[in-house]
Amino acid sequence: MIRITSKQEGFRRCGMAHPATATEYPSDKFSKKELEILKGEPTLIVEEIADEPAKKETKKGAAKQEESGDQDQDSK
Repeated sequence: MIRITSKQEGFRRCGMAHPATATEYPSDKFSKKELEILKGEPTLIVEEIADEPAKKETKKGAAKQEESGDQDQDSK
């Protein structure tokens, strides 16, 4: 995920206006070149946020399903 905050409301870069409030975009929203341009712009604060929490949650859910599946087999 990419989080962009502009120091100036409505500042335009890469074909779009960026608000002064933090706005999140999917990781594939911008090309590599656009991301370089955005990161190099001093008026913008660009953060790349890892998508790890969602993956961890999915793994926990899968582990619970495995555990419940094992219990079902034990009871048969």
